[in-house]
Amino acid sequence: MKIRTKEEEQRYQEEQDAELYLPGFTWGEYRRLPERQQQREEQKIMQIPASSLGYWKTCTLPSCRRAKACRGFLSEMQSRTPGYHKLFPPCIHDGAHRQAATLKELARLWGVPEDDPTT
Repeated sequence: MKIRTKEEEQRYQEEQDAELYLPGFTWGEYRRLPERQQQREEQKIMQIPASSLGYWKTCTLPSCRRAKACRGFLSEMQSRTPGYHKLFPPCIHDGAHRQAATLKELARLWGVPEDDPTT
C-alpha cells in the first residue's frame, strides 16, 4: 500500500471532488448537499425511465398525469416508509419488479447493451 503525503492526499481528494457525477453536479458539490436534496437529484434522473415506461398513467399524483410524465418526488414521510426506495420516485413504490424494470430502461436509454455484464 502506497502511503500518500498530506499534500498528495489533498490533491487526490480535490481531483476526485472535481469529477462529474450527476448533470449539473461534481462529486464534491453533490456530497455537500443535504441528504434529502441528494435524494431529490437522484430521483430526477430516475423520472426519465419512469416516464418512458409510462408509470405516470397509474401515478397517484395529478401533476404527473397532467404532464404525461413522471414529476413526483418522495415526501419526507414516504422516504422513511419501508415500501419506498430513496432513489426512485413515488410511482415505483410497489416492489422490485418496477425497480428492476426502471433500472433496465435507464440502461437502455443510456445505450448500454443488454449483454453488458456491468448492468
